[in-house]
Amino acid sequence: MRVIYNLTTMNSKKKMLDDYELMQCIDAGLDRFGRGIKYTVYWRMVVLNESPSEGIISNPKGFLIALKSIFGNSAKQIEQSIIDEINALVGEKGLQQTASLPELISQVRRERLLVQSVH
Repeated sequence: MRVIYNLTTMNSKKKMLDDYELMQCIDAGLDRFGRGIKYTVYWRMVVLNESPSEGIISNPKGFLIALKSIFGNSAKQIEQSIIDEINALVGEKGLQQTASLPELISQVRRERLLVQSVH
């Protein structure tokens, strides 16, 4: 129990994001490339059957599949834009550097659950 307490106090300057805030970051990251892009990507998720009822937060790999099917190698730039949005909202202490959006979303959700379980 003490280890968990120390972890949460070290990260106290970080903002814990909920799923709604994560979706806002995804939208903002997509909007940097044009307002209509997000609708195209979301529709592509449905067409590829990568959009379960739980959505992007529960299936970020499906989101990336849709992104890559539309933009090919350029999808990495869009993914990085979304990662930047999430890191900017989290705050100065930020999150560990991750290689992909699914890893980052998983990390944000895991840390939120950890903090909620301690309180």
